[in-house]
Amino acid sequence: MVKDKTKDKLWYVPDYVKTQFAGNLGVLSVGVGYQFFNSLLYTELIYGYVPVAISKSNEIHLISLKNTFPLFRKKIGNYTVSPIAGFTGSLETGNNSFLILPDKYPKGYYVPSAIHFTLFIGTLVHKDFVNSKRIKGIDFYYELGTVETYLWSAITSKEVALKDVFSSAIGINIYF
Repeated sequence: MVKDKTKDKLWYVPDYVKTQFAGNLGVLSVGVGYQFFNSLLYTELIYGYVPVAISKSNEIHLISLKNTFPLFRKKIGNYTVSPIAGFTGSLETGNNSFLILPDKYPKGYYVPSAIHFTLFIGTLVHKDFVNSKRIKGIDFYYELGTVETYLWSAITSKEVALKDVFSSAIGINIYF
């Protein structure tokens, strides 16, 4: 894996940039990431977007804080493979959700819908670029995850099957 930050690196400079497709963070999401505790925690600030053509109502904009934990690392040739698990907190901004229940809804019937939490598991494959001056390494990852409200619906409702509440994501992290 990419080595921890050097002491002269400013704390706010990210360790990597990321792009993710799907996975409950938007159809496409981009962000910056930081590694902590000897690369045992990856924390990322991400912006996600869903266009009207996919949402079928309004554009969706998400701001998320994603936390990924490599469970262990296995070196295979020039690659490092890690099973991963994690959680994300997301805030949806826009007209599709609300933090405070609007007056038009009956009290106690709906809950605010702008904040969600996701849980995920997956696999991350890392490659270091030893001789590159710009790109120090790259991660490719696949995740399977769910949103807390989907999971709750599957647990409490006979109409929603557990297999129907999961989604996939693929992504890339590029280290500079």
